[in-house]
Amino acid sequence: MDFYLLLVELIKPINCILISEEIPEISIILSERTTNALKGVILYEDKIKGNFYTHRPTYNKDTSWSFERDDLKLRGDAILFKDDEIWHRNQKNIKSTEVNKVLFYGLASKLSKTTNEKKLIKATSGFFKIGNECYGGRINNV
Repeated sequence: MDFYLLLVELIKPINCILISEEIPEISIILSERTTNALKGVILYEDKIKGNFYTHRPTYNKDTSWSFERDDLKLRGDAILFKDDEIWHRNQKNIKSTEVNKVLFYGLASKLSKTTNEKKLIKATSGFFKIGNECYGGRINNV
């Protein structure tokens, strides 16, 4: 990728919205690029529950997530799907542009040790629908 295309990708605004299938009032809004992730927040009833990051896969690491609130820092793997089929970086059947939902493995169990918000725990234990504006850590240019 030449420098111009990289620069455009870095400065292009993003508004990637992930909505809980369990509790649609809970969403993850990814709105900022960092050097190695998309950064956003978990929202519930218009209240920010913490910063949330999605990290795209690399040669030796799977897709992952991280959550930060005050002194709390949690991490885990993200499992991407096209409908009911799992996507991973080494398969050829599903394109990254076709991914439409994600499961943040371990997020609910780790959050349950720090909060008693039942709806937040239920939402983070299930799937999040990936909005049409985003996929795989990039902007969907369709």
